[in-house]
Amino acid sequence: MTNAIARLRMASLGDALVRRFPPLYHAYRRELAAFDDSDIDGRRALQQRLVERTLAAASGLPGYAAWRGKSLDAHPLLTKEMLRSGPDRYRSSSGFLTTAAATSGSSGIPLAIKRSFASVVFEQAAIDHVVALAGGDFRRDRIAVLRGEAIKDPSDRTPPYWRVERGGRILNFSVAHLNTATAETFFAALKEFSPGVIWAYPSALDMLAACMERRGWRLDVPVVLTSSEVLTDELRARAERLFGACVADYYGQAERVCFAYALKASAYRFMPAYGRVELQPEGEGGGRFRIVATNLRNEAQPLLRYDTGDIALAADAADAQGAEEVALGIRPFARIEGRESDYLIAPDGSRLIGMNHIPRSIDGLVQMQLRQTDPDRVLVLAVAEGPADETLKAAIAAKFAPRLPGTMRVEIRFCEAIAREKSGKMPLVVREAGLHTPG
Repeated sequence: MTNAIARLRMASLGDALVRRFPPLYHAYRRELAAFDDSDIDGRRALQQRLVERTLAAASGLPGYAAWRGKSLDAHPLLTKEMLRSGPDRYRSSSGFLTTAAATSGSSGIPLAIKRSFASVVFEQAAIDHVVALAGGDFRRDRIAVLRGEAIKDPSDRTPPYWRVERGGRILNFSVAHLNTATAETFFAALKEFSPGVIWAYPSALDMLAACMERRGWRLDVPVVLTSSEVLTDELRARAERLFGACVADYYGQAERVCFAYALKASAYRFMPAYGRVELQPEGEGGGRFRIVATNLRNEAQPLLRYDTGDIALAADAADAQGAEEVALGIRPFARIEGRESDYLIAPDGSRLIGMNHIPRSIDGLVQMQLRQTDPDRVLVLAVAEGPADETLKAAIAAKFAPRLPGTMRVEIRFCEAIAREKSGKMPLVVREAGLHTPG
């Protein structure tokens, strides 16, 4: 049954049969509302019941055997390296009603994740809950999507640059084709479609907003929903002005251990029904906290005290009480530190986003970095788990083919390790100085 969910999710009835499976979906929406209506004591009690259920699911897995019967806080941190080196130690052997997910992570290290049916439904309920708080209805509104999906060959520069889905309710745009030359076509399609929600990567929203500002365009859209990249306060303000929208941004990971959202600038809130968050001080400056979290909805692969590697900026979490109130969503925090965006720039100025999808699910690949050295050249640095042979090179090249135009060439170079920046970070995409989107 592992692939059954994936097939259903691609079907036209996927929303109702999987992501919004009625008995679970409606129960989860009520549960999310109950958390929102509860004070800190109520949230603490509701979350503890979920923690106990997660501990029970994890108790039979080899990775947690040494701490069976212990409290969650007694468990050691789980790192990405531990999860990658022994994934079967942390996942259920049952494949019934499960699906696979993968992540490149901020470091480009791919991780394979197993997800339960319930976790898929709960995640959709969480996103729908955020859209509802912003004033929209993600189940019924018309949605314009400007994200990383490969809609058509990037070399094909003729419209249309979109695909109609879900019986006309969704207009899915190819953002690889969005640039100053095509902006008028994009805007005309958006205006005719008249969406209730724009769902976008911030880098795509930024390009659209820049084109609209230059031409004096404006379009009324009630909700703009962003995720997967950092949304700056400046871009949020521009989107609010250009669309008259409530801008909702949410943060999560492919590992699905925690979730946060913001309906206004510098006011993110963790969702305690989704995951249990711990904020661990990072560095000496204060106000920066490493996010450690436990997923509460995925019995197929319980991740206990998982070190996400992400940093929350939370001035109010300086003491134990403040940290708990932030973790339980009582107090807001400023933002999640992260990459501004992972995109390449085509020779014609188009932003080629969704590059984080490329390292996923390539057998034999440990790590990858994309270095754009010229407008038409991308150097791919790749670390192989075993032989760095032509088979692996061909697999990597095949992932680029549908995402880059024919005017760009890719050079793949294997290496033993990829150098990190002085900060210790290793971005997935590095663009040489001087490479920018033409104004």
